[in-house]
Amino acid sequence: MNLKRLLLFVLLGVLVGITIFWVPGRFADSSPVGDDGDGPASASASRSGAPEAGTGSDPSAGSGSGPGRTSQPDPEPATEALPKAASPQTESGLPGLSQKPPTKPAALVAEPLPKPAVRKDALVAGYPTALAPPARTTVEISSVSPTKGVLQVALTASCRRPCDVLRHFRTGLAQHGFEEVTTMSVENGPAISLRRGEETVSVTVTDTGRRDVDFSLYSVLHTLA
Repeated sequence: MNLKRLLLFVLLGVLVGITIFWVPGRFADSSPVGDDGDGPASASASRSGAPEAGTGSDPSAGSGSGPGRTSQPDPEPATEALPKAASPQTESGLPGLSQKPPTKPAALVAEPLPKPAVRKDALVAGYPTALAPPARTTVEISSVSPTKGVLQVALTASCRRPCDVLRHFRTGLAQHGFEEVTTMSVENGPAISLRRGEETVSVTVTDTGRRDVDFSLYSVLHTLA
């Protein structure tokens, strides 16, 4: 009996040893290298405290959209404010291209004014050149009468046809800045009245039906036009 018990205890001891030796999970750490995080390399990495790639422990590592990550919106492109274009100038003209004001016409008479005089059959001394009668004119009487800065001029004459007296004075005085204004003549005869500021020139034609055209002129001119 003692021998049987001894053999039974030995057999039980062998079975217990085998059972202990083959406990499940004993060889869990002996899996081949390269398994997903379960091998010795992963274990050693875990024990050493080194962060694993892609675990999010490094703020600058990985910007993907994996689980647990919040995708950040792309920053808006920077915009540069351009300076506003200068507003166009509102002046009436460009420098150097603006129209210049017309030159002030020169005076038809100047100081010293002629002395008062009257002359028959010719133009009196000091008679203004700008009031010269048309060609082929016969002067009957002419006169000048000065006052302070003013010269009064009178002329009575006749010219041989064809003779357009009104056109002659209208064209000539327009070059000196005179403009025609409405006038009333004696007996509704042809007449013109020209004005430049305070200066005036009046010409009246008397049509007698003869070969000659009679006309008269009266003018008031200033030394400062």
